[in-house]
Amino acid sequence: MVAQDMENHVYPIDFCVIDKKNGASWMFLFEKLKSIVVDGLDLCFISDRHKSIANDIVRAYNYPHHGYCMRHLGENLRVNHQCGDYLYLFYHAAKSYLFEVFSNHFEEFKIYYLEASFLLEYELGFDKWSKAHFPRNKYDVMTINIIELINAILIAKREYPMTFIFNSIPKRFGEKFRERRAYVLNYKDNKFVPAAKKIARDNMSEGNSFYVENINGDDNQFTVFSWVLRPKST
Repeated sequence: MVAQDMENHVYPIDFCVIDKKNGASWMFLFEKLKSIVVDGLDLCFISDRHKSIANDIVRAYNYPHHGYCMRHLGENLRVNHQCGDYLYLFYHAAKSYLFEVFSNHFEEFKIYYLEASFLLEYELGFDKWSKAHFPRNKYDVMTINIIELINAILIAKREYPMTFIFNSIPKRFGEKFRERRAYVLNYKDNKFVPAAKKIARDNMSEGNSFYVENINGDDNQFTVFSWVLRPKST
C-alpha cells in the first residue's frame, strides 16, 4: 500500500508477502494497517475493483470511503467495453469538481457507450469514481495508479530470494527519503512546499483575470466576472 505526501511524492505504507490475493490475505493486511492508520471520516482507500478489497475494508474500518482507481477503471472500459475513441470523456467526467461539468461530459459519454455508462452509473455508482460526487473532501490526489510507480522501482528485484527483496526495500527507499529531505530543507523558510506554492501562484495568476461586483446589493451574494469575457458572468 502506498500514499502521497503534500509534495505529491509517493511513499510506501506497508508491504506484505502473501500466497495469493484473496479475502484472508486482504483482511490480514488491513488488520495490520489499523495499527498505524486509524479509522476516521477523513480516510479514503483507492483501489482496483477486487471484491475482496471492498469487503475487507468494510470489515476492518467503520468510516472511510472506498473509491476505484480512475486509471484501472479507464483501462477496464477501454479493453472490455471498447471505449477507446471517446474514453477521454470518462476521464473529463471523473476529474470534474462541478456537477454541471460532470453531467455534460458523462451525458456525452453515454451517447457513445450506453452499456458502459450503465455500469458506471448504476453498478458502480458515481461516488466510487467521480470527484463531483465524492461524499467527503475532494482531494486532488490518488486518482492515478501510483502503486505502479512503486512496482517499477522494485520490479528488477522480484527475481531474487525473498530475504534479498526485503533487504533491498528499506535501502532503496532510504536513498529516496534522504534525497527528498535534502530537497525540502532547501525550502524550510517558505510557508508552502514547492508543489503547494506553485498551485497558489497559478491560482493567483488566474484570479487576476476576474473581478467581483455586488449586483444585487446583497452582502452575502456577489457575481464574478472575467476581464477577458466582460461582461459575461462566470
